[in-house]
Amino acid sequence: MPLSKPPPPPPKPEFGEPSTPKDFNEKFKQKPLTKYMNPCALEEKQSMKCLDDNNYEKDKCNYFFMQYRECKKKWMEERRRLRRAGEL
Repeated sequence: MPLSKPPPPPPKPEFGEPSTPKDFNEKFKQKPLTKYMNPCALEEKQSMKCLDDNNYEKDKCNYFFMQYRECKKKWMEERRRLRRAGEL
């Protein structure tokens, strides 16, 4: 029996801007060095709530995980840009 190609992955959904507050960079500059601040707290809470609601079946929460990853990726790109510009 010949092997068949697996189906192509579904298209990656488009997400809007992350939920990072507009004044987050100012708060980030003023925080103590040891304090952790999460700019994607809303996306993190949504993904954890999804896991709780679905008995920790990760397959049912892929959308929320992708949303969280996208938020973190955009945030890290913004931090890199600010550091290169000397603003952070």
